[in-house]
Amino acid sequence: MTHINALDPGASPLDYYGFELRRHREAAGLTQRQLGDILNYTGSLVGQIETARKLPTPEFSERADAALGTDGMFSRLVELVLRSRLPAWFQQVAELQSRAVEICSFEALMVQGLLQTDAYARAVLGVLDTSNLDDRTAVRLARQRIFEKAEPPVFWVILSEVALHQQIGGQ
Repeated sequence: MTHINALDPGASPLDYYGFELRRHREAAGLTQRQLGDILNYTGSLVGQIETARKLPTPEFSERADAALGTDGMFSRLVELVLRSRLPAWFQQVAELQSRAVEICSFEALMVQGLLQTDAYARAVLGVLDTSNLDDRTAVRLARQRIFEKAEPPVFWVILSEVALHQQIGGQ
């Protein structure tokens, strides 16, 4: 178990997020359980996020910003946290996609990651490795938030009909 006092905020974006969450919670005079009640999450989840054992979600971050009055800091940080959890070989692609004005993709056998549903992503990611499947699925789906920006990228996709008719993770 990670002891919060041993958490190095410079070790990773996830550690920094946890460190800042604890710092702001304590400054507000709240226990983990009290903050969890305010956010409509468990105190245990708050503790796991503070100790970098669990990934925060965008929804958790928005609620934490509202409860702790951090002016969107956690909502901005969660994007960095989630991007840092992508495989190293893919981080540059995700960074480019987040800044893109236009994205073009050709997919012959699978639905492109930015279009995947929760069930589809879970099925694809779980084929070879089921460890941390919830977190890995959340990270993949969080990339879709680029379409929620004020000026989202134009997204062109050529998708083989084969990819549409394969039963992966449900309809």
